[in-house]
Amino acid sequence: MGIFDGAVEEARKGKKFLVVSHVSPEGDAIGSLLGMALALRTMGKDVTAYLEDPLPDIFEFLPGAKTIVHSLEGAGPFDATFAVDCGQKERLGKGFLELREPGRIINIDHHATNDYFGDINVIAPDASAAGELVYDFCKAASIDINRDIAVNLYVAIHTDTGSFRYSSATADAFIKAGELVKLGAEPWDISRRVYENHPVRKYKLLGMVLSTLDVIEIGNGPSTKIATLTVTLDMFRKAGAEKDIADGFVNYARGIEGVEVGMLLREIGNLEYKVSLRSKGDVDVAEVSKAFGGGGHRNAAGFTIKGAIEEVKAKVIAAIRERLFAANKV
Repeated sequence: MGIFDGAVEEARKGKKFLVVSHVSPEGDAIGSLLGMALALRTMGKDVTAYLEDPLPDIFEFLPGAKTIVHSLEGAGPFDATFAVDCGQKERLGKGFLELREPGRIINIDHHATNDYFGDINVIAPDASAAGELVYDFCKAASIDINRDIAVNLYVAIHTDTGSFRYSSATADAFIKAGELVKLGAEPWDISRRVYENHPVRKYKLLGMVLSTLDVIEIGNGPSTKIATLTVTLDMFRKAGAEKDIADGFVNYARGIEGVEVGMLLREIGNLEYKVSLRSKGDVDVAEVSKAFGGGGHRNAAGFTIKGAIEEVKAKVIAAIRERLFAANKV
């Protein structure tokens, strides 16, 4: 039996489907969601694509983007729900959690910290992106991948591998991306739209965030560092920017010479922060995040935490320090 047999069976026998992904969606969540929705529609299915949060401006060019809804009021019942790129059910958002008749839940994901919340779970931590798994689903279901599906799945893989720079960029990721290019995804056009199409307010915000840079040396011997950046609600207000525009800022912290782990603290409420962690390979930040109720991948993870900013930083840095010692980095 193949790992997609159950998911394919549900897709073939059902008529009305919901496709969902996590709150604060990024490239993989959006590309996977739209790729799956379009694939099901090619099968003649009635499909609702739902995201709790608004679509970031840079992804509005994606085929099918205008069909995404942000409310499920009066929706359903559904024969089944396909949840893509989401490790925990609660991260699908309040609107989904309040839905009375989602049908059977098919959980398709690549996070090692996934809690298997689906009636059917297709979890492949070795996959570079959920977009890879939607590609595999299409092959298993004998769905012809048209240009629109290809563009979405290419964006999913391209963004979640950091333009194929991260350790998640496996041979399979390159092979599938190459196939998607053959099917109509244009790498230059997609890269231009995703990486060279940012509003001025993003750079105004980035300037303020970079001014908070703190680099902490850990241990004695060879210098090992943790770098932190902070973005506050006041910074968002001054820049006239929305929350999703800070996505990726954490990589500026990780990119510093000698830094093993970069951390971005984004204020989301009174004494409440979303923490994003990125490591260069030896430190499993998913394990750090799990200790705080979050999750993610070995080199990219996150969680939400409450407390005063300095208290929060101290707690997270202490947890990272433990992982650095465990990895013999200090």
